[in-house]
Amino acid sequence: MPRLSRQTCQNIREDIRKWDDYWRFNIDQYHEVTQFVMGDQWREDEARVFETYKKIPLTFNKLAPLLNHLIGEQRQNTPALQVNPSENVPERTAEVRTALVKDISLNSDAKIVYQNGFEQGAIGGFGAWIVLNDYENSKDFNQEIRIKSVKDPTRCFWDISAEDICKVDGMYSGYRTRVSRKKFKSMYGRDLERQIGSEGNDETTQGFWDDDQITVIDYFSRKYDKIKLSQLSNGLVIEGKDIERLEKIEIDEQELLLWEGEPVTIQQERTAYRYKVKHQKIAGDFILETTDFPSQSLPVVFVDQHSFYDKHGKQICRPLVKDARDAQRLINFLGTQGAYLIKISRNDQFLVSKENVRSPDTRQIWTDPSVVQGGLVFDESPSGIKPEQLRPPEISQSLMQMYERAERDIHTCLGMYDTQLGEQGNEISGAAIDARTKRGSYNNFVTFDALNRAIACTGQIIDEMIPKVYDTERQMMLYMPDSGLQKVNLNSPQDDYGVQVENNMTEGNYKIRLLPGPSYEGQKMEGLEALQMVLKNDPSLFKLVADMYAENLPLANSIEIRNRLKTIVPPEIIEAGKTGKPIQQPQQPSPEQMQMQMAQQQMMMQAKQKEAELMLKQKELMRKTQEMNQKSVADMQRLETERLEAAATLQEQEMRYQAEMNKTSADLNIAHANNLIKLLTHHPKQPKST
Repeated sequence: MPRLSRQTCQNIREDIRKWDDYWRFNIDQYHEVTQFVMGDQWREDEARVFETYKKIPLTFNKLAPLLNHLIGEQRQNTPALQVNPSENVPERTAEVRTALVKDISLNSDAKIVYQNGFEQGAIGGFGAWIVLNDYENSKDFNQEIRIKSVKDPTRCFWDISAEDICKVDGMYSGYRTRVSRKKFKSMYGRDLERQIGSEGNDETTQGFWDDDQITVIDYFSRKYDKIKLSQLSNGLVIEGKDIERLEKIEIDEQELLLWEGEPVTIQQERTAYRYKVKHQKIAGDFILETTDFPSQSLPVVFVDQHSFYDKHGKQICRPLVKDARDAQRLINFLGTQGAYLIKISRNDQFLVSKENVRSPDTRQIWTDPSVVQGGLVFDESPSGIKPEQLRPPEISQSLMQMYERAERDIHTCLGMYDTQLGEQGNEISGAAIDARTKRGSYNNFVTFDALNRAIACTGQIIDEMIPKVYDTERQMMLYMPDSGLQKVNLNSPQDDYGVQVENNMTEGNYKIRLLPGPSYEGQKMEGLEALQMVLKNDPSLFKLVADMYAENLPLANSIEIRNRLKTIVPPEIIEAGKTGKPIQQPQQPSPEQMQMQMAQQQMMMQAKQKEAELMLKQKELMRKTQEMNQKSVADMQRLETERLEAAATLQEQEMRYQAEMNKTSADLNIAHANNLIKLLTHHPKQPKST
């Protein structure tokens, strides 16, 4: 329910203004560079000067195609996340947790968010996205974790004192969303919509609303939460309410502690600090919603393309195209000048005297360049002067050289050369081409690594949210490494008391990290090429690496192929690949050892025969025992039936006896009553008087 809170909303807006003042240079640079790459590359004053000289300012955008090549390369890559569980986590639960983290952070919707953040960072210098929790649908109570894209990262804000490269460790962060008043009215009601903006010219709300739109602010704040940690003698670290699960018993006047029936002692204790994150949504001076966010980290992730700090301690972002902008401007200048020279060279010019064009007919021919005829007539001059043709200026060779130089400067500044874009280079061998490609990718690795670090940070936030969001029993479709896409039960109780839980997502400690090196697809391609080189030298080795070959094939789902080919690989080879230890070759036994082996085999055969005989005897004994048991059960049933019949007969005799006794008692009572009546009604005779 929305509530009025002027001071809280004013404090939030003040935090936003502090960030905007601190980040002003980067905000202006983001919009300027984005407009330069994606929109018009001419400033108004520059275009006005060219138009004054009858020159049309032309644009030859070389940056956008180069960035599209880089963005396209990123869209084909899939980062490889690794989830490292603690030692006390069951193996199956760890696999499910890994699949869940990857499903959330690397699904199709998340890939679009990452692509948008990568494009923002490469062009404007920084990007952003947000990790949120919401209900799966309008008719469900189960929540899920979602990654939300941000159209304009300059609308986000963070704590200036944040130290993490993704700024998730500050004391606050958030983002602003412009909502039309019509939509706001449908969401929160007409009365609330009318009150926002009714404050007049209040300086604290200026810029956060107008006649058409209202700025809704999602504000996330962190606060310290003090907890007590205790380390038990079994290596387990417990905290908070878990300490109450320790049972205390007394044995020989000594107090002992039990953890799930296991005797333990507390080795050490300390006070630790955890964060609680609160989510507030405000508009104007009203708090629209207040909820607890299920993570210790702030959910607004900052994507830093490549930044540095100046002498005043301010962070300055560097867009990828920052150093190539001047070269792009020079290309536009040179192209415009060249086009102008070509344009004016299309009209022939002559040096003539007034006498040469004194007649009206001649003047008409010479002043209209569109007239085409076999020859130009002119009037004779008394001094004998004839029209002299003036050659148009040719495009200077130095102008073309400067244009080519500017193109090379763009490639040099971006670190993207023709061979990386598919052009033919001077390299002949495949090794030379690969070496050139790798050298050229070093400069762009910074941009890819910036995205990967943000994705790894997102994975860590998701891992912190899972115990609180996925805390109920549910069924999900997850991609498991060994069996592919399948239904997996989360938090499924295995007993009536809920002690044993299958795939418990609420417990265990995990660490998320991004695997270094090329992308997942790049690693598969390199692995496939390496295997092909090995098999080219010795094709007979295919049976030893068949499963690995199938795993690196560029297929969307190679699990069935891999499982089939895995059956032809000897198990000892697979085990050797896991352990890295060579296979122990069996030694030829000596004659004495062979005799001992034969004797042992005979003894084993005799033992097996004796075991078989004992099994038969055991079965016969069990059969006889079963028959005796069946007979005993029948006898017991017969005796029980007789006992029940005797009991029924006894009960019947007792009931008859009781009835006779009742009848006798009733007769006695009736006779006694009759006697009393007689005594009471008997009148003795009176003696006669004399």
